[in-house]
Amino acid sequence: MFSAVFMATFAEGVDEGARQSFDGDVKAAAAAVSDASLAAPVLEPPMPGGDYFCEVGFPDETAYRDAKGKDTWQALYGLFENHDVVSRFEFGAYGEGELTLQEKERSGCHRVLMFALIEDADPEMVAKMESVMNGMTDHVPGLRNCKLAKVVESAGSSDWAYVYECDFDEPGSFLGKYMTTPFHFCYIDKFFEPACNEWIVDPGLVTPYVAQEKPFLANYVS
Repeated sequence: MFSAVFMATFAEGVDEGARQSFDGDVKAAAAAVSDASLAAPVLEPPMPGGDYFCEVGFPDETAYRDAKGKDTWQALYGLFENHDVVSRFEFGAYGEGELTLQEKERSGCHRVLMFALIEDADPEMVAKMESVMNGMTDHVPGLRNCKLAKVVESAGSSDWAYVYECDFDEPGSFLGKYMTTPFHFCYIDKFFEPACNEWIVDPGLVTPYVAQEKPFLANYVS
């Protein structure tokens, strides 16, 4: 699956009615772009990445490129460029990556981490990070599916390099089991912590999470 994600921060003073209207408009626009779409306000407590999340999936990059040439794509993208409602947004489009799929039917939380690398990041450390992050499902109860992929197009506050996408059985598994597991402390944090000699990830990452009814990463999987 090839995916495109939008992460929006609402403009100051945008009231609840405007937020609900934006939610409805984005859901309709995303559904018009792709049969595989997920659009929702981010859950509490908030994480870096704004107030609203939208992802659309495609069978492959060719289908994504085709969709970008249509009016339906422009309508969706234009909603995030409406500065009366959205003060800023992050965008990333990314490909297959390595998918670990354990659950096709049930999950309650979808999370997307998008990050950039520091300048002159050690290629060996980058390869090590890729291997460790792809193995997270073996160590985190409740993490059902995950995928690490390189970003091929981006916009926003950084030159985004990677997306790490996860399906959890429930939001509490992301905030609890995932974030507090010793495996995360010992094998993941060192790539993200400037005080560690294996640091390679720029601190300005974004990582919203939303409620979902079915595992998003199971789309287009037979």
